[in-house]
Amino acid sequence: MRNVKVSVIIPFYNGEEYADATMNALMTQTLHDIEIICVDDDSTDDTYNKLMAFSKEDNRISVYKQKKSNAGAARNLGFRYATGEYLLFLDSDDLYERDLIEKLYIEAKNKDADVCVCDADQFNVVNGKCIVKPQYLRRKLIPDNLPFSRKTIGKYILYFTNSAPWNKMIKREFMLHNQILFQEIDRANDQYFSIMCLMLAERITVVKERLVHYKVNQEHNLTAKYSETPLCSYQAMLKVKDTLQEKELLEDDFVRQALDNKILNLLLYSLHIQSDLNAFCELYDKMKSEGFEKLEFFLHDEEYYFSKLEYQNLCYLMKYSSQEYLLTKTIEYRDTIARKNATIKEQNKENAKLQKEIERLQKKEKELIHIKNTKRYKIIWRLSSCISKLLGKGKKKGNE
Repeated sequence: MRNVKVSVIIPFYNGEEYADATMNALMTQTLHDIEIICVDDDSTDDTYNKLMAFSKEDNRISVYKQKKSNAGAARNLGFRYATGEYLLFLDSDDLYERDLIEKLYIEAKNKDADVCVCDADQFNVVNGKCIVKPQYLRRKLIPDNLPFSRKTIGKYILYFTNSAPWNKMIKREFMLHNQILFQEIDRANDQYFSIMCLMLAERITVVKERLVHYKVNQEHNLTAKYSETPLCSYQAMLKVKDTLQEKELLEDDFVRQALDNKILNLLLYSLHIQSDLNAFCELYDKMKSEGFEKLEFFLHDEEYYFSKLEYQNLCYLMKYSSQEYLLTKTIEYRDTIARKNATIKEQNKENAKLQKEIERLQKKEKELIHIKNTKRYKIIWRLSSCISKLLGKGKKKGNE
């Protein structure tokens, strides 16, 4: 039996195009004592065969196949087979630094942490550039003394980082003790898991390095299909609220505030990511008709919310119908574009002035160069040099 320090669990669905890059990134990790558990969610392409080929190449890899379900069910299946001291639930299509697992594991072990969080960024697949985003690790909110928990970070427990699992290493014993699993719904199935891990952890630590590069602008990303099941985010937050209520944690004002801000953040994200009008209206109307009431979510003063923009959108949402909300956001967008265009126009004017000044100086420089190359200038320069020398000699004799 190998001493497995970390179990890496990855769900795959029709991922043959990125299976090679992902598996090679994991097989070459600087921490060798790991197991890589791949769960194929009944792919219709060649994903399963590719994964099986990797398992024959590296005995740390095991591959399981399930009937078509979702990523949450796949992760839960992988967890049942995991033997590592710590667990890392990764996505199959992102980019990972070679020392991701080692750095998270060392920090988690040193702090005896239940959860270890690292920073991340976004990788734009269109232009190949990394985009730094604050939501993966808001460093100013992290307490000076590590490890910490909701008791020490208070209302920011769900705000200092995101609520995805792929930048969080979790102690297996902690998961078993608290019976934390992924919600088996089509979308947003990682929200419940990540939120409960952060809420229930007694010891959280961080690695302040960007070790994960989350891919954006992918054609086949799951978030691109959000409109097929628009209510999943609401279902996720309802389960979070019910569980926290069962554990009597919502009696803590900071926990309630943390949850309300996460509900607002996820709701607005889910609304704004919709690509279908009917799906948008379905989620919007569901929240207004019963969602807020079931979540026991009420409008507070502006200072209660961490984002002024999210608070503004909440006020719109509480006041307007779905059509009025969309119209208001369209007008806002139009005005924002107009302001940006005005700023660009003004900047272009300043740039034009600067360009004219540069051209004027370049012209003067050319004139000076031309003058210096004339015979007259050279004669004057020689005479001036001779006069300077004579004056220097005269001054020296005078001093003597």
